[in-house]
This record gives sequence, structure tokens and C-alpha cells, in this order.
Amino acid sequence: MPNRNALKAVAALFPPLIFAASMSTAQSTYTDLDALRSDIAAIETEISEVEAANGKYQGGALALIAALNLETLRLTKSVLEARITAEETGAPFEIVVPAVQPDPVLAASILADIQTQQASVDAAKTEAANSGGLVQALALTRYETEKLSLAQLRQAWFRAQYGIAFPTNGAPQAPTPVARTAEQPPATGGGHGTRSKPDWADPDYPEIDYEMEIFKQLAAGDFAIVGWWGLQHSRAAIDDSPQVFAINVSDYGTGFSDHPSLKVLCHEGEARVIFDADSFIMGDFQSNTLPVTIRIGNEEAIPQRWSKLTSNKGAGLFGDKAQNFIRKLVGVEKLFLRLEGDRGRLHDLSLRLNGSKKVFEEVAEACHFSLLDLGREDYKAVQTLLNAAGFDAGTPDGQWGPGSRKAMAEYQASVGLPETGTPDRATLVRMGILQE
Repeated sequence: MPNRNALKAVAALFPPLIFAASMSTAQSTYTDLDALRSDIAAIETEISEVEAANGKYQGGALALIAALNLETLRLTKSVLEARITAEETGAPFEIVVPAVQPDPVLAASILADIQTQQASVDAAKTEAANSGGLVQALALTRYETEKLSLAQLRQAWFRAQYGIAFPTNGAPQAPTPVARTAEQPPATGGGHGTRSKPDWADPDYPEIDYEMEIFKQLAAGDFAIVGWWGLQHSRAAIDDSPQVFAINVSDYGTGFSDHPSLKVLCHEGEARVIFDADSFIMGDFQSNTLPVTIRIGNEEAIPQRWSKLTSNKGAGLFGDKAQNFIRKLVGVEKLFLRLEGDRGRLHDLSLRLNGSKKVFEEVAEACHFSLLDLGREDYKAVQTLLNAAGFDAGTPDGQWGPGSRKAMAEYQASVGLPETGTPDRATLVRMGILQE
């Protein structure tokens, strides 16, 4: 269970609550002491459950949110106990908070919100219990943030029902930047009796024959060679935004033709995935799409429709569809694509994806999207964490817009990470949501 010293140590991320003024005890006519005692008993039960659950979190954002939720519950219990003492004995409050007028209509409205929020908490708890890995990590984050929201709604209800006000948070502070030490490249040594690799060869994949003509051509064209990929960077002529072009040549032919390839790129801020069949494809003139069957790894083959290329030499995915497809390829070793052209002619592409991790990361960074399969609730949880850490992401709504990107970039800069503005894996690890 987090202690108060531990909470003070992370005050840069979650600022302590500040009590501001004094509370009058002249509201006894509005107070139902039996109801307050019942509320206190329920809160005590919840505190015990939260204390037991919090012991499972080993640092990071989950522990911080859980600790803040626990402190919110304890504060609520203390204020209610002080109110009962004042009503019964006339003794002054030990906890000093401002007074407000009860508002039964508002209390009824908040109670409905509490019921809705409780359903969200229950749903998040079920999802966390029935998932694993990355999905579970994000679900646990949502569960803790939903519980915190529920605790804060309860405070609002006590304010409206009984005229008991609660303090607001102080100004949030940004976490202290963490110094980073540059990684040193591993030492290399020569050997006798071994054939030297060409300068452009990727040392991480010694099994690939980098003497192939296509690799020579890519190297001559200022491509970096990464696994089976050629990788090139540029700037968009229209706005100087970063562009990335990557081509996978693992199924490249050796003659003057038959050079099918997969191209993954960020062009003027748009993600694209291109199946270049290196062959003229007529297709249906009345349709702007072509049938493409995909098989990712060892999964079942799935039929899809991809957009025709203006060159009539293949098909592609653009924008969100390309981003989603790239996410599905993360960590995959092989990919099979089959494009059906005119008169049933088939164009197959069987790829090995060695080196794709670096390629996908650079495309995602240039086009400002995450390789993690995040849903709206996941983005909402990340926005909540950014706001709590003092980086204004706006109202947590699950929409990752300019404000969220700006807040994320500021957080990344403060902890020494690349300012991508997206909740990538490295950032979520640094925030404590994911493990290394």
C-alpha cells in the first residue's frame, strides 16, 4: 500500500490536495446523520478493498492513480466523519473546507452520473480480468482512472446533497526531466577466413544475401538497408514535413521483370501501403478497388478490397486503413498477398518481414500515429494521465487531436524521449502503463 512519503515523492506527477478555507457547521438541518454513517461504512469497505488491490501495483502510472484514488476516498471519509462530529458535539472541524448550499436537484443529477460511472468501472474491471499483455495493461489503467472519476463524482454528490465542499487540486507540476546516457555502439572486430559483407549489409541479419543486385541498386540510391527493406528519408515539397519510403524486396525477381514488392511509406503526412505487382492490371473499369487476399503470419487468409493505383500496376491502402494494416504486421515474420487482376489473373507476393520493426516505427513517427492498437478508451486514459501530470491534453474524450499531440510531445521532451506526439510503446513504458 502506498504510504504518504511515497506520495510526496511523486508529487511532481500528482499534486497534493490543498485545503483552502473554513466550513460553517450551521447546516445541520440538511444533514441526515444516519445516511452519512451508512456512506462512511461503505467508503471504509471500499478503502479496504482498494488497499488490498493497490499492493499488486509495482510503481508506475497505475500505482500513482491507485494511490490518488485511495487518498480521495480517505479524504471523503475524513470530511464526513468531521461533519458528523460537528453536528453531534458542536466541536470545530479538524479538516477545514469551504461551505456551500445543498442543491437536491443537482444531487439527483449527479447520482444518475454516479450510476453510469459505476457501470463504466464494472466494465473496465471485467475487461482487465479477462485480458492479458498490452490489452490488460491498458485495461487496468482505464479501470483505475474510472475508479478515480467515480470517487470524484461521489465527492460532488456529497457537496450537492449535504453542502459539504471538497478542495480542488493545486496547479499541476511537470515531472523532473530524466537525464539520458547515450548508448555506445557495440565494438566490432575483424576475423580471418570469413567473407566480408558489403558496406550496406545489415549486420543484424547475416543470413540475408546482400550481394543481390537489388540491394546494390538500393544502396546506390541512398537507401539504408534494414533487413529485407530499403529505407529512405526525405522532406515533402509542399510543407517540409518528414517523409519515409520503405520497400520490401524479399520476393524480388532476378531478371529484368517480375519485381513485385511491398512499399510502406509516409507521404505528406499520410500513411500508405502499396502492393506493387510490377505488372499492368486492367481490373474492372467500373470499380476503383481490386480484390486482395492477405495472410498475416500463420493466420487464416482474409479477402479484402484495396484501392487501385493510378499506375494500374497494383493496389494500396491509404490513411487510417494503412495505419491499421501496419499495426497488424507488428511482430509478424511473414506476409502473403494475392491480387486478382483482369480475367482472373493472380499476382502473388510472399514476403519475409525481417527489419520491419525499424521501418514501421519510422513510418509511424513521420505520420504521427501509434503502432499500438489503441481504442478510444485507451486514448482517454492516456489523456487523463497527461492532464494529471501537468500537460494539458484538454478534456479526456478519446480523440487524439492537436491538443493531445502537443501535450504528449511536451511530456516526451520532459523525460528525454523523441517528441513524436503519439502514445508509442516507449512513452507508455516511461509513463508506467506498459512494462519493458
